[in-house]
Amino acid sequence: MDGSPRLPNRHRSITRCSDRPVLRANCSYVSAMTDGSDVDVDGLADGRDGAARIAHEQLVAWLVERGFSADQILGSATPAFLPAARRLGDDGQFVSAREIAESVGIDVELLQRLQDAIGLPRVEDPDAAVLLRADAEAASRTKLFLDMGIGLEETLTLVRAVMAGLTPVAAMLREAALKAILRPGATELEIARASEKLANMSVPAVGPMLDDLLRVEMRRLFESSAVTEAERAAGELPGARQITVAFADLAGFTLLGETLPPEELQRLANRLTELAREVAVGPVKFVKSIGDAVMLVSPTAIPLLNAALDLSDAAAAADLPSLRTGVASGRAISRAGDWFGTPVNVASRITAIADPRSVLVEEATWTLAGDAADFAWTRHGARRLKGIRVEIALFIASRPSDRPRRTHERGRRTSLRSEPKPP
Repeated sequence: MDGSPRLPNRHRSITRCSDRPVLRANCSYVSAMTDGSDVDVDGLADGRDGAARIAHEQLVAWLVERGFSADQILGSATPAFLPAARRLGDDGQFVSAREIAESVGIDVELLQRLQDAIGLPRVEDPDAAVLLRADAEAASRTKLFLDMGIGLEETLTLVRAVMAGLTPVAAMLREAALKAILRPGATELEIARASEKLANMSVPAVGPMLDDLLRVEMRRLFESSAVTEAERAAGELPGARQITVAFADLAGFTLLGETLPPEELQRLANRLTELAREVAVGPVKFVKSIGDAVMLVSPTAIPLLNAALDLSDAAAAADLPSLRTGVASGRAISRAGDWFGTPVNVASRITAIADPRSVLVEEATWTLAGDAADFAWTRHGARRLKGIRVEIALFIASRPSDRPRRTHERGRRTSLRSEPKPP
């Protein structure tokens, strides 16, 4: 900002300097489309008075010099972010679904389904040029999965999963960027310049970074998910497989929401996620976070139980609210990185009834743990859980040092393992 109280006269309007269909500011090229009239900087600041009007006029003049039309400026709810949006691919060009479909060799209906999977609004008229070019091209590029031989329904599921993962990433990047840009008393022009600078710095780097991180995860998955002989013989992936699954949530989180600001609640949930990722050491995998809860899974029970107890201890050490943890084992099916099946449902229900700072385990997991010396057990009785048809025998898992030795040492007469197994 030049500090002048009013704009120089040369910024009052931007006129054509030739008969070519482009706008020019001080006879410099402006890459924008308008209806042919001059860009009235004063008019674009209507509705503002005093310092706010002057600040907006300065922003508008700068945007016009950057190549934005009056229609683009008026049509934007946040014109200060137009330059950053352009760097992110919004060049103001609109195309029809048919144009894009023909350019990549797919039919319009398929393109529309891919757009639906991405979350773009559906346009019923395929010839209406109302799709932002960058958005339409992004949708068309997901055809790559079909070209790889992946079925249509799996492709649509894959695209939805990608977007589900990218949505929180984009939201967090936006929040971090705004924190870096916004300053007390900053003018619209200062915000516009800062956001454009940040976009210019980040856009070339974010793509390669995400690509590298995706490769890391794919390498890890291919190494940890070996194809068995039976799967090779059948030529297909397995259906349900044996897993142990755990959910852990922050006890009293709903009540905390009445006393803590949203930012602090988010910090607590984020810290839980960080801790869950730290304890998820192979073969245990972090699956997802759901609000104030996290989900872990393992093909075997003992590593998962160790991770669940470690997570409970880590949360306490980090001064988080006490965790409630539920663990169950059984056969489940994996799709798009998530898990579905009875043990998932049971673990979730057990978590809801677990006491704070406890790891509550159903009988199948207790049995799979065998006589591992890592754990001590306390019988918790049988419960009928919501949505589960039969009663579930439950046990509290703990470290041997968590209770007096006489009540938990394996091999003693008082050990739970020496008792008959519950019916």
